[in-house]
Amino acid sequence: MKTVRAIAIVLLSFLVGGSSAEVAVQTHRAIAAARARPAEGDAGDLVALEVRGQGGELIARPRVIAPPGRAARLVLRDPTRPERIRLTLRVEATREPSGEVFLDYEIAVPGEDLLASGQLYATPGVEHALDLGDRPVTATLLTLPVPSAAFDAFLEAERRMRHT
Repeated sequence: MKTVRAIAIVLLSFLVGGSSAEVAVQTHRAIAAARARPAEGDAGDLVALEVRGQGGELIARPRVIAPPGRAARLVLRDPTRPERIRLTLRVEATREPSGEVFLDYEIAVPGEDLLASGQLYATPGVEHALDLGDRPVTATLLTLPVPSAAFDAFLEAERRMRHT
């Protein structure tokens, strides 16, 4: 009887110790997987701009990802005449603790004789009008964190629009 009890105690100890080891291994794997996934907005912020002329015609729709702590620059050229610049954009995005994005921007549209700069707080996923002064040109801006589910949905919507 003492031998059976000793074997039972040893087996029970082995089972309890083994399950603790399995929990430790699974916890380690879960932590490693979480660290491997980038957090929302780690790569920066998508800045999507839409510029329209006086009659509502589309002038440009540039998109740029502004990395954290650095300015992003974009030169958009006419596809039929590459020497002609349609738009230049410089934007620096800083994510605030509140979730809003502080943008410092400069935009130039040589064909419309437009040069504007400014700063604004943008709520991700909400379109914002840019102040371009007294010009008949209008511009709206949208920001989204990269990577994020909202960014993925934006890309999918852009793909669908191109294929319709």
